[in-house]
Parts: sequence; structure tokens; C-alpha cells
Amino acid sequence: MLELIAPMGSVLLSWLLLFLLFSGLGIGVLRVIGRSVDSGWIWLDCFWLGWALALGLMQFWHFVFPVNDALVLLFAAASVCLLLWRGRSLRRAAGRLAGDKPFLLLYALMALWMSNRALGMPIAFDTGFRDIQAVMWIDAYPIVPGLGNLFSSLAFNQSVYLYDALLDTSIWSGRSYYIATGLLLMVYLGYALGAALQFYRSPSAAGLRWSKMFAALTIPYILFQTVSGGGITHFLTDTVVDLMGFMTLIYLLDFLQEWRPAQAEGNYFLYRLAIVILAGITIKQSYFVYGAATAALAIMVWLGRGGLGEQSRSAARTALSICLLGLALLLPWLARGVVTSGYLAYPHSFGRIDLDWTMPEDQIKLRQQRLATNTRLRGGDPATVLASWDWLGPWARDFATNIFPTLLPTILSLVGLCLYGGAKLKHRADNPVPGLNWRVFCPMLVMLLFWFFSVPEDKYIRYILWSFAALSLTMAALAWLSIAWRRRVQAVFAVVIFCLAYVIFAIVRHGEYFIPAGSAGGFHAHFLPIYHEFVTDDGTVLNRTLGEEPNQCWHIPLPCTPHPDAGISARVKGEFRHGFRYRPIDERGAPDD
Repeated sequence: MLELIAPMGSVLLSWLLLFLLFSGLGIGVLRVIGRSVDSGWIWLDCFWLGWALALGLMQFWHFVFPVNDALVLLFAAASVCLLLWRGRSLRRAAGRLAGDKPFLLLYALMALWMSNRALGMPIAFDTGFRDIQAVMWIDAYPIVPGLGNLFSSLAFNQSVYLYDALLDTSIWSGRSYYIATGLLLMVYLGYALGAALQFYRSPSAAGLRWSKMFAALTIPYILFQTVSGGGITHFLTDTVVDLMGFMTLIYLLDFLQEWRPAQAEGNYFLYRLAIVILAGITIKQSYFVYGAATAALAIMVWLGRGGLGEQSRSAARTALSICLLGLALLLPWLARGVVTSGYLAYPHSFGRIDLDWTMPEDQIKLRQQRLATNTRLRGGDPATVLASWDWLGPWARDFATNIFPTLLPTILSLVGLCLYGGAKLKHRADNPVPGLNWRVFCPMLVMLLFWFFSVPEDKYIRYILWSFAALSLTMAALAWLSIAWRRRVQAVFAVVIFCLAYVIFAIVRHGEYFIPAGSAGGFHAHFLPIYHEFVTDDGTVLNRTLGEEPNQCWHIPLPCTPHPDAGISARVKGEFRHGFRYRPIDERGAPDD
């Protein structure tokens, strides 16, 4: 057990320092959007807003410089200055937090559990396939033109890789996957645990934020990420999108409940929702539909409640500020896509810009076809799968057998909707939940429809299914006015405990409920795959994977690709910084051409 102290302690200390770093940046964001740091829980908002700010700034930085230690020092210096500036508020918040002994105890236990899970060997397929290589390129060079020509999966424009690369420093150099995802999960878990305690202590529904009940119901899903030994040691973008999806709905609920025209600091709820949506869009394209639908709902509510009312100048300033914020985050993100692939939204073929490194359009169409096929029936024949509905049967069976991520939230959603419908019928004359009605489900329904007809693989909508379930149960609990409030609270916690019991069962069944110290400084490292050199027609030397995991690059030196093509060439011979292009057959010559 003693050998676990150093690695787990380094994880916990790093999470604390990184939380303070991003929270310090978030203080600046709060100041800009007109919110004072006046409560303990506002510091969790500080983290997410500071994290989003860092993503935005890193997009600009990476056009000129690699994401390296210099940027970490700049962020740290800015964060320290902002923390010192608000030192009195910080001390007051820490004092209030120190008084909440149940929260500190529960969170400390969760921190120990999560830090132990952070020792596990990274095993996620996509992390070894492309994620680590993407982070290595960001670490080593400014953004590389035509990187998708080397390896098409490196063309995916996912800003979260910048965050992963930022953490790839000091003792975490080359292995930030041990702390990157875990930090985000710990911050969300901190919010959810605090929300659950506030919900449990609330004497009535009056004055309770709806988002507190919702967040409490998502705790089992967060802990489900830790079932396997390598469950949180990865760079998987799907986990980050799950968290952004939950935060989007939390901020939407707060906006629906709290925002009123001309209310002091009212636009804070609108601004932070906009920031999270914009950050989510840059993290992964699959979030775009949900984020856009949520934004549309928020705009309709804003207009319906008089957002363009008497204070027209203030409303115009708010709208203009959000538009400028959107341009500041999305324009560089779109530009990054053009640099890496030649397309605005790879792997989609629209927005093509003809540059010498633009990926061939036939490869884009082939990628789309494979993606559409594999999300319906993995390994299926595109001509057969996409021409009929025969894939639906096997797909439905897989959906039903994936118990916790898909089947359980679907059942909970049906139960919650039935209970909510029954409460609406019983209390139809009472309007039990003003401002919270079926419209709040619309963004999730839009996303589900788009998902089913485009890329119906469950990993893209797990957060939607769990959001739907948690929101359905939240609305049902709020609507049943004829049942004593304490009984409704107990019913919600009964659901949470039931889901947690399944998580514990899954951990025990998996047999990895304790991770011993590994051989790499207490951590379990993944082995380096076998690889060899592959020389293209123009003499560019690539590294190609071999052996038991032919599609896994992991930490193989740059440039690595599982699928080398002889037609790939460096745009400037011998200098990978300037990127890669695909040479058509009629342009190829001898190796030294």
C-alpha cells in the first residue's frame, strides 16, 4: 500500500493545482460577464469558464507555436494574479466549504477512488489509434497543414486535444492521459455531490435549483466511467462531450429558472450557457446539433420573456457580445479544420478549399461511407448496410444489451415521463412547475433524431440518454405536489442508490476494484507497439505499426500512421512542420523527384 502514496498523491496534487489554474482564469471570465465571486459553488463555474477560455486561447496560440511549457507558465502566471486579486473572496469561499463536513468527507473518498483509477493502463482503442498521436503533434509543432493526408483520423478538429497537450508537461510529459480526463470528471463530480447534498437538505422545492436534482441523478453515470481499470486514463473525446452535455443542461435549467429581464447579474446565466455550448462545438462535431438546438431554445425563451423589451440598448449589447464570443471561438476552430484537412468540417465534404494539402474528395466520401456503415453494423458491407434496414435488428439487440449506458436510462426515461404525465393530469389546474415543461426536451429529441439517421452508435448519445432520464425524473419529482416533498426526495435518492448499486456490481464483476502500483513510477504503462519504416515515393520516411496491434500508434515516434500511402509527401522535404500533401499518381516520380 505504501507504494501507492507517491503516484496517487501526485495525481491528487496535480488535479488540485490544475483546478486552481483554470479557476483563476475563470475569475477573469466572471469579471467580464458581470458576476462576482460571492459563493463557494461559484468556483466550480470558474473552472469550466476558465477551461473554455483556455481552449479558445490555445486555438490562436497553436497557429504560431506548439502547445508547450511556455504556455503553461503564461496561464499559471495569469491565474495566480487573478487568484491573488480575488484572495478575500477565495478565503471566504474556502471557509464556507470547510464547514461542509459531509461534502468534504464524501468528496475525499471519491478523490481517493478516482486517483487510484488514474493509475490504470491506458487501453482505449481510439487513444492508441489517434488521440496520443494528435497530442504529440500539438506538443511538437504549431498546427501542421495537411496532417490528415498522413493519417486521416488526425484531421478531426477536436479542440480538447489542446487541453490534453497543455497538461503534457513536467512529470506528466508524454503521459498526461493519467490526469486529463480524471480532472474533468472530478470537477463535475464535485459539483454533483454538492448539488446532491443541497437537494437532500432542502426543506421544500421552493428555492431549490432544478439543476441540483438533475446533477444528483447523473452521479452514477460519472462513477460508471471507473468500472474498468483504464476507464479514466485516456484522451477519449466522448467522455469530455458527455460532461459538456451535462453542463449544458445544468446551465440551461438555471437559465430557465433564474433569468428575468432587467435582473441584476441575470445575463450571467445566458453568457455561461453560451460559453459552454461554443466550447462543446469545438470539442466534437457530434455535439453541434444538441448545442445548436439548446441555443435555439434559450433564444426563444429569452425573446419570450422580453429580452428585447424596454432596455433595448442592453439587449443589443448582450446579443452583440454573444455573437462576438461565437466568432472568437468558432472562426479559429474552422480555420484549424482548413489547415489540417482543407475542409471546414472534416469529415464532411462541404466547405472544401482548394489548397495544395487539401485531402482528396474521394477519400472524404469513403470515410463518410465507412462511418455511416460501422455505426449501424460494425464491419458490415456499405453497399448492403446502407441500402436497406436489415441492420436495425442487430443494432437494436446491441442497444438493449448495453445495459447501463443505453438500456437503463431508456427505462428510467419512460418511467419518469409516465410519472410526469400522471402528475400533469392530476395537477393540471395547478401549473406545478412554472417555466419547466416539455419544451426542455426538444434539444435532446432533435439530437436523437439526427443521431439515429446519421451515425447511430450509442457512444455519441449516452449523455443524451442519461440527460433525458435525469430530467424526466426531475420533472416528475417536481410535479407531484400531492406527495410530501421529503418522500419525493427519498424517491430520487432511491433511484440514485439503485444505479450506484449496479455500478458497484459492475466493478466487482469486472474484478478491478483495486489497482496496485505499476512499474512506471506507480503507474501502468502501455507497451510500445512494433513498427518499421515506410518510405513513400518521394522518399519521406514514415513509421508504420505492426504486430498484435497493427492499428495502434501509441507513443511511436512521429510521423506514425497505421495506413501509409506511397503517394504521401512532405510539403517541404525533411521538415514535417510544413505538413503533408497527397500527390496524385500522375505527379509521382522517382523517390528523389
